[in-house]
This record gives sequence, C-alpha cells and structure tokens, in this order.
Amino acid sequence: MKGRILLVDDNEDFLDSTRDVLEIEGYEVVTATSGEAAVALAAAESFDLILMDIKMPGMNGVESFIEMKKSNPRIEVIMATAYSVQDLISQALQEGARAVLQKPLDMGKLFKTIGDIRSKGAGGFVLIADDDLALCDSLKDGLTLQGYDVCTANDAEEVIKKAESHQFDVLLLDMKLPILNGLEVYRQVKAMQPDIIAVVISGYALEMSELINQTLQESAHAFLRKPVDMHALLGILNDICTAKRSGNYKKNNPPGFI
Repeated sequence: MKGRILLVDDNEDFLDSTRDVLEIEGYEVVTATSGEAAVALAAAESFDLILMDIKMPGMNGVESFIEMKKSNPRIEVIMATAYSVQDLISQALQEGARAVLQKPLDMGKLFKTIGDIRSKGAGGFVLIADDDLALCDSLKDGLTLQGYDVCTANDAEEVIKKAESHQFDVLLLDMKLPILNGLEVYRQVKAMQPDIIAVVISGYALEMSELINQTLQESAHAFLRKPVDMHALLGILNDICTAKRSGNYKKNNPPGFI
C-alpha cells in the first residue's frame, strides 16, 4: 500500500470515480461527504494525505483544514475546486495547503503533486521557540519551502504545551523567552521527548553565554547567533534529520559556538 488518503467531497460521483483511480494506484482511500465528517475522521484516524474539495456546504475545505491542523499540525492537504474562488484558494495556500488543483482532476498532475509532497515531507518536524513573531514567521516560511514541517511557539508555556501533544525532531530554541529561560524550557521538553535535538539561537551571546554553554553541555546540538544564517541553519538541520532517519545521530563533540 502506497499510503492512506482521506478523500472529501460533497459530490458522491466524484468520490466514487476518484477513489477507484487512487485504489488502482495502490492507495487505501477513506471518503467523507462533508467538512464536518472529514474533521472528525482526521482527528480519530491517521492519514498520509487529505484530498479535499475547497467549496462544500456547511464547513468549507479551508475551514475544515484549519480545524484539522488543531489536532495535527503536520497534516498534508491538497485542495480541489471546479470554481473560481480566488479568495478561498489564496486562504488555503496561506494556511499551508500543498496545492489547489482544478476539477476535473488531471490524475497525472495529482500523482506528481503527491510524489512531491512525499519527497519534501522527509525534512523533519521542527518546533521554533522564540518570542519574536516576525522571526518565527520568516524562519517558518524558509524551512517550509525546504520541506520541513514547522510549528512555532512564542513563550515557554506554549512550547511545553506543544511538546506535550506533538512529537518533534528538532527544537530551534531562543535562549531568552518569556516566563522561563531557554535552558529551563529545554530541560522540560527534553524530559518529555528524550530524542528531540535542540539548536540554540540568541542575539545575546555574551549576556547568555553561561546558559548557552550549559544547554550545549546538556546535549543541545549547536548554537547559532542572531540574525540567523539560514544557510548554516539548513545545513545543521539536514545533518540532524538525515542522521536521525538513519539511526546514526551523534551530537557534535565538543559543543561550541557556530
């Protein structure tokens, strides 16, 4: 089986014909005829991909996608539409939909899009912990384009809450956070997720040097000064995620500033 797809559309003829093609290609397909039903299924079951009509009675595709992300921020969605609904299309892409395809579906284009998603999704799941909202948005955009799934949190409580509900590969951690400092946050997250790898960032390297060094001594992978060098960050993340996937991760030794 190639994967599990949730197919969502209020047109049952479209559901039947599209499901047949997907199943012939080796996918397991579950169908839903409304956004509300799709949200319930996505919360209760695991899917590799959601293929969903953007315009449906009741909860539309974008509203459904937003609800699905509350329980699974990594959910992968492709939208489909037979209408010119530019506002919904723009909103869907802004929310993180991987593509919006026109109906009737070009199945070759659909399968290529699915293939692209599967290849790009191998980057890993990154939690960015920083109270600078603009930096979070910028880093999230850059990492998403490189195939990483990304969540952001802007204070210690939010970081810990997200670590309680989702399993991350990498924690990109600012040392200076509201409520608790970065070292305290790191210790709490590491206790919940021993396999998470932290990359520490700070614009106050001298002021925070003691905390930074202690976090590195406690198995954080590396330190990057702000403004973050995106090329250096991508290199570090690639090394971490590649090593974790192969089961050969080893921390840099000795730890030090980059």
